[in-house]
Amino acid sequence: MNLRASAFLLALAAAGGLAGCASPRADAALEAQNNLVGMSKATLLSCAGAPAAAMAASPTEEVLTYESRSVRGYRSGPSFGLGIFGGSGHVGYGMGFPIFGGADYVDDSENCRASFTLRNGVVTKVVYGGTDQRTAQRLEQCYQILENCLQRPAVASPAG
Repeated sequence: MNLRASAFLLALAAAGGLAGCASPRADAALEAQNNLVGMSKATLLSCAGAPAAAMAASPTEEVLTYESRSVRGYRSGPSFGLGIFGGSGHVGYGMGFPIFGGADYVDDSENCRASFTLRNGVVTKVVYGGTDQRTAQRLEQCYQILENCLQRPAVASPAG
C-alpha cells in the first residue's frame, strides 16, 4: 500500500471516529431550525416560555430571543505541591494558601442565543448565536431552550 492510500485510510478512520462523537442534543437543535418553522407564537411561548427579548421588526414581523447559559464557578483553595530540586535530587513538598482569601473564577463560555423570527404570529426562521466557538457545545446549550418544544415520540399505553 502506498503512502497516499495509507493517508486516505487514516483520514477516513479519523472522520469515522469523530462522527461517533456526535451529540444527539446538538443534532436535535440543528433539526429544530427547520422543524420549528410553522409553529404558532402561542405554542412557542407555551413550550419555550417568556423570551429574554422581543423586538417588532414591522407590524407583521417580530423577533423573540431566548438565552441559555451554562455557568460554572471555581474557587481557588489550598493546594499541595511536590517537586525535585537541587543538584543531589532532594525531594520537597509543601502546602500553599491563596493570598487575600483566594479567587473565584467563573466560566460562562457555553451559551446560546436563539432568535425566532415570526411573521403573522408564525415562526419563519430560527437562528442560533453565542460566544462559544465550539459549535457542538453551543448547539447543546441551544437544546436547553428548545427541549420542551421538540416532538417526543408517543408512549404506547399498556394493553388492557
